[in-house]
Amino acid sequence: MNVTFTHMVDADISLVFPQLSAAEELFSLIDSDRQRISQFLDLDHTKTWQDEREFIKTKLIGYAEGTDFLLFMAFNQQLCGCIDIHNIDTKAGKGEIGYWIHSSFSGRGIVSKSVRAISTIAFNELALNKLKIIVDLENTASNRVAQSSGYFLTSVERSDMRLRENLRDMNHYTLLKEDLTKKS
Repeated sequence: MNVTFTHMVDADISLVFPQLSAAEELFSLIDSDRQRISQFLDLDHTKTWQDEREFIKTKLIGYAEGTDFLLFMAFNQQLCGCIDIHNIDTKAGKGEIGYWIHSSFSGRGIVSKSVRAISTIAFNELALNKLKIIVDLENTASNRVAQSSGYFLTSVERSDMRLRENLRDMNHYTLLKEDLTKKS
C-alpha cells in the first residue's frame, strides 16, 4: 500500500488517507471476504477493481466537497478495512460513520479503536457535533463496536434499510461531542 497521510491510532493500527492506486488491493481484500462482508453491506456494485477505484474516486470528490471522509484501516501497515464519515452536513454539524474489516483481522479491537479515533477527528478537526452509527440489528460485532466506542443506542428502526430484496431493522447509535469530552 502506497501511503501518504497516516494517522496512528496506536503502535499497530493506522488510518490511511485513500489513494486510487490502492483500488486493486482493496478490491482483493473485499473479494476474498465477500460472503461475510455482504451479509450486512451491499457489495452488488463492487464486482471489479475498477468499481472499487470509482468508489474511492467518489469518496475523494466527497472529501473535497465536505460530504465524505474515507480512510483505510491498516494493521501493522497492512490494509485490513475501511472506515468513513458520510452524509456529512456541515451546517447541522453531523455525519454518519460506516466501517468494515476483513474477517482475518476481526476480534483485535481494530474497528473500535478506529471508530474512537475517527470520532475524535470528526469533532476536533471537522468541527462536527454529532455522529451516528447505523447498524443492522443482527450484526452483533458492529453493535458491540458502537457500544464499546461510547455510542448510545438512541432508537431501533424497523424496516429501516433495504439490503438487496430485504428490509432490515437497524439500531441507531449517536455520540455528541460533549459526550466524548465527558469521557476524557
